[in-house]
Amino acid sequence: MKKIISVLTGLALVAGAAMADGITFGSWGRGLWNVAANSGDDVVTDMHQSWGGDAPRTGISVSGSTENVGFAVDMFANGSGISLGDNALIWVKPIEQIKIVAGKKDQNELRGDAAFGLWNWDRIGAANGDVMVLEGWTFPDVFDGEGVAVVAYPIDGLTVGAGIRLSLEGTGATLENTYAHGANYAAAYAIDGIGTIKAAYMTKATAKDKDGKDKDYGVIAAAFDLTMVDGLYASVGAQIPTAHVFTTYDPLGLNLKDAPTVVNAYARYSLDALAVHLAVGTKLNTFDTNKDKREDRFDGNLGFAIGAGADYSLDNGIGFFGDVRYANGIYMANTSADKSDCLTLGLGVEKNFSNGKIGIAFEGATNGKGRYTYEDNAFAWEIPVKVEYFF
Repeated sequence: MKKIISVLTGLALVAGAAMADGITFGSWGRGLWNVAANSGDDVVTDMHQSWGGDAPRTGISVSGSTENVGFAVDMFANGSGISLGDNALIWVKPIEQIKIVAGKKDQNELRGDAAFGLWNWDRIGAANGDVMVLEGWTFPDVFDGEGVAVVAYPIDGLTVGAGIRLSLEGTGATLENTYAHGANYAAAYAIDGIGTIKAAYMTKATAKDKDGKDKDYGVIAAAFDLTMVDGLYASVGAQIPTAHVFTTYDPLGLNLKDAPTVVNAYARYSLDALAVHLAVGTKLNTFDTNKDKREDRFDGNLGFAIGAGADYSLDNGIGFFGDVRYANGIYMANTSADKSDCLTLGLGVEKNFSNGKIGIAFEGATNGKGRYTYEDNAFAWEIPVKVEYFF
């Protein structure tokens, strides 16, 4: 506790000097109050986060930079707990074209997101963060995590770099494990007036094939972001493992977690006060624990998900959203069993202020895929009130 108080005191002192050259201070927070939701035979109420954690999130973020050196640090208060946030890093540019970042990093460079609708409310059903993972939907966070990122910008539009996972506590790792099983290598090129091409190779820890034998593998990622049409952003990306492997394995094929081929797409079109969204995701050659024969469980199955949404803003700060998604059972939970798929919907309204918002929504998910406990895979419903701020 003394360490946390010391850190917060230090952040407060930095915040007091926020007008100094190169230092910025900010804060963001959100909380969801479920005023009513079904759970079994009861109607319940609680407070939580969009991603399910303790609420509300309040945070302090401080960053500073000059031409060649910078830092960023976050502290989060989630409910009654205080912890280090997403960033605790130092970056240095030894020359203009190279940037070295060391520490805990969540900078999202090159990441291809598709965050809309229920992602900003309560992520239940097909909107759950373990199902349609809309951050990094078309291209992953290749440079982030704990360790070091070395990124070069040799010419205008070109980015080349590596994200290297390292222990921040002085624990040694072999060079093979570090660079062949714990690093990501990526490149991107922005074509002026057209879009951005991205490619990466992500090394992975050794996993198992369907016969239980150790298998070295990596994942090839590629994406293209189209920006040449006014009002339209469109992105398509794929992640292709060099072998179909299982990171969680048992000989019967009943307790598995695999690395399937993933192909995702997202499009957003904005016209005046209206924005519409479409996200499509697939998992190819994945497994199905519901198959009768062991040999049929491991591969050859298709998971798919689709989501569509719309946002509409009025001049007085009032905004509406609608969101509907569907994922089959293979995509939801790698099973073709009855009632394993999910249709999810959400509809809500927000009042926006200069530094925050308040809103209320209705959300529902079929087959018991809500936040609480449901008998006989009942329809899950809830009415969340969202409070959010940003400074």
